[in-house]
Amino acid sequence: MGISIAIGITAVALIIGIGFTGVIPMGDDMPSIMQPTPSAPSAPVVQQAPPSPPPMIQEKPPAYVPMKSTPSYAPSSNDLIDQLDWSISEGDVVAMYLDKGDSSLVVHTIAPNDGELFVGLNADYIGSDDGTFFILVDNQEHEDYEQAGMDLYIDLPAGAEKVEIIGSYVIL
Repeated sequence: MGISIAIGITAVALIIGIGFTGVIPMGDDMPSIMQPTPSAPSAPVVQQAPPSPPPMIQEKPPAYVPMKSTPSYAPSSNDLIDQLDWSISEGDVVAMYLDKGDSSLVVHTIAPNDGELFVGLNADYIGSDDGTFFILVDNQEHEDYEQAGMDLYIDLPAGAEKVEIIGSYVIL
């Protein structure tokens, strides 16, 4: 019995709600609340465009610039220093060249303090059949480096003068 009362109340509420929206006419004497009542004409309304906001100047984000130090020397014709991406945190890179006999890239550095050398290798110059490279620093095996694809991050000890990155092939 309680549910039939709830259904009846819901039905009456729906009919009244629909009647006020104008979908079901409820009689000519009962205006719908959704329709405005007619009123005397007033002066014409002139609509003005809303004021436009001041133009927004959007600056472009800075473009990615590879970390590349400017060498303090004049490069030679077979020097790759301008062909590869590189940077050094402490010191300077004075030369980069390929050694076909050892299938290596030789990097001459001036490193007064401990630092990091980044070299972005390019398969047009040097590569490795298995994707890994062997690193020598001052003619000693050096395992303190990280490789991400063709990018090498080599920790350099203070005083390092020569870094050799040995691959499977070089292209001169």
